[in-house]
Amino acid sequence: MSLGVGIVGFGVAGRQHAAALDGLAEARVVSVLDQDPAADTGALRRAASWQELLADPEIGLVALCVPPGGRAQLAVQALEAGKAVLLEKPPAVSGAEIDLLTRTAARVGKPVGVMLQHRMRLPDAALAASWADPAVTAVLEVSRFRPPVHYRRVGWRSDPASAFGGIAAHLGVHYLDLACQLLGRPENVRMAPARELAPGIDTRVTGLVEFETGATLAFTVTAESAIRAERLQVLGPDRGLCIVDGTVSTQLGETEQTWPMASTPELRCAVYQEMAEAVATGRQPRRCHLEGARGVTEILAAVARQQVVTA
Repeated sequence: MSLGVGIVGFGVAGRQHAAALDGLAEARVVSVLDQDPAADTGALRRAASWQELLADPEIGLVALCVPPGGRAQLAVQALEAGKAVLLEKPPAVSGAEIDLLTRTAARVGKPVGVMLQHRMRLPDAALAASWADPAVTAVLEVSRFRPPVHYRRVGWRSDPASAFGGIAAHLGVHYLDLACQLLGRPENVRMAPARELAPGIDTRVTGLVEFETGATLAFTVTAESAIRAERLQVLGPDRGLCIVDGTVSTQLGETEQTWPMASTPELRCAVYQEMAEAVATGRQPRRCHLEGARGVTEILAAVARQQVVTA
């Protein structure tokens, strides 16, 4: 029997989750919960309350598509109600939240996953290779234009306590997370002055990350350019990886390979397939696990602490 999913929050992210589940054999939408009574959920069943959704025996997994601020407490309640949890990005606002959720998940025996779907792009061969070398360096750039109205259209996007930042937390997070999957745990993050649309809502960030392994990452994320780009390049003494707009190329020793590009909707489907397997087996997910988001959470927390220049 397919895994029943309750989607909490039916904005852009919630609709993307519903689209990923549409026609998927391994999981299906049971009901949707949104605080806006005018939210259009189409033919999907609406839960009357959070309590009703948690009490529904058909629901085995709760997808939390609500703003990051305060999401951890909902995740704890869902876990304690016996549900697995899938967190939208950014999945947490601090390492303490990750600690809380991993402890709770271990205690109740339920998996917690993250919708950082670009992890599914990383070839197994690249993940198996060792990047733990002080000679490894990486460069990341993410550019996606967002007009000021984007942050004002929905109230929580302009509230740093709810949003946990701007362009870095909500778009840069994906490729920053990919870098952390390869390079490990950040040890130090140094930031150039950022630009903000409003206090705590960044529109451009530039920084340097030093990892515990000695590897480094220079990164820039901007919402201020009309040129769209996503690029991560990791260079080691005898190996390299490059992801450009979703296409992955690797050079591992003498072997060079370009990997077929999957669409973002396909990657979201893969996350749900992995979560369905995790629920069935009682193990944490192999790729989309929460613990793997500790590195990117630490980077985003460093971004949020910086002094900024108002745009």
